[in-house]
Amino acid sequence: MKVQRLEAALAAFEDPAAKARSLVPLYRAWASTEAIPAPVRPVVARSWQRQSLKNPAVRPLGSAGIGDRRERAAVLSGLVPMLEDRLLPLAADAGNELVISDDEGYVLWVAGPSPIRRRSEDIGFVAGARWRETDVGTNGLGAAMAERTPVQIFGPEHAREEQHTWVCTSAPIIEERSGQVLGAITLSGSYRTAHPHTLALVSATAREATGLLAARHEGALHLLAGSVPVPSGRHVLVDAQGWVAHAAGFGVGNRLRLPGGLCAGGAWVPELGAVVAEEVPGGWLLHGGDRASDARLEFSPAPVPVAAIIQDGQRTEIRLSERHGQILALLVANPEGLDAHALMERLPGTTTTVTVRAELSRLRARLGGLVESRPYRLGLPADFRP
Repeated sequence: MKVQRLEAALAAFEDPAAKARSLVPLYRAWASTEAIPAPVRPVVARSWQRQSLKNPAVRPLGSAGIGDRRERAAVLSGLVPMLEDRLLPLAADAGNELVISDDEGYVLWVAGPSPIRRRSEDIGFVAGARWRETDVGTNGLGAAMAERTPVQIFGPEHAREEQHTWVCTSAPIIEERSGQVLGAITLSGSYRTAHPHTLALVSATAREATGLLAARHEGALHLLAGSVPVPSGRHVLVDAQGWVAHAAGFGVGNRLRLPGGLCAGGAWVPELGAVVAEEVPGGWLLHGGDRASDARLEFSPAPVPVAAIIQDGQRTEIRLSERHGQILALLVANPEGLDAHALMERLPGTTTTVTVRAELSRLRARLGGLVESRPYRLGLPADFRP
């Protein structure tokens, strides 16, 4: 596993006041010219480049809006007790507050000592406020979400002068299975409380949250696998997002790409081909079967190559690369099939059959085994669609 390198704003035992004074000229140079001085830390330089000095003020949500967003962020809400348990003791001891924001940068939970919370109200860092970089300029919360990594923003590294007496240490919470940023956790307080250990703690807590989400999802898949009776033949049981709970007779990975608008009945799933889809509580049971005779393919070469498989009234569209579109066009035009040498001769810029076979392997993965071999040909009726 790749070890994440953390970049704290201050070194251990470095004087915060002296550090802040050294950053003021750099900030003023950028604020007046928008040219970023070389000594600015790379993570801060990238943030300064991403946003304007003239960000519009965003009015905070009211209590009803905050409640709606907490309901929307149900997965994040389930992590709040753990996050408070890990971080609030440090926040209280160091004179920091804990802030938890959602996937759009809205602050939904704030906890910590009353004096620091009153100070944060003066700069608008309150529940219901949105603190992305595009809203309030460079800040820990916004930079961590943009960078998708833990970030510590110190004093004059903030884009707005009213934040120059603050240090904000933030880390995004990322759901590993989807890659989605669910929100961010932040410890914020006076810049005099800045310490590199804070960055390490916030980062470790975010990793723990990610691991907890993964364990909960794995448990949900086990529950799904144990609650749905499965047939004896080929089948795949998946949750609503396509994550595989159980499979037999199909060579599948951890997740299937389910067609948009999947309905019960005959369907075409790219990794599986023709199946019968049955909706079950929490997901789908996809049966294997001889349903390919009911399917046909329509190929649209322009403006973007698209292969559409139609079965039982359901249409599954698969966007292709330009090269795969060229190959599929040749297979549609030659239903009797072409070998690798014949395809090589017809494909522009291709000089070896090894390249052809590699591209065919990738195309077959995209089309669920629809392409047969020896010679290469389509396994169902196909035609061009204007």
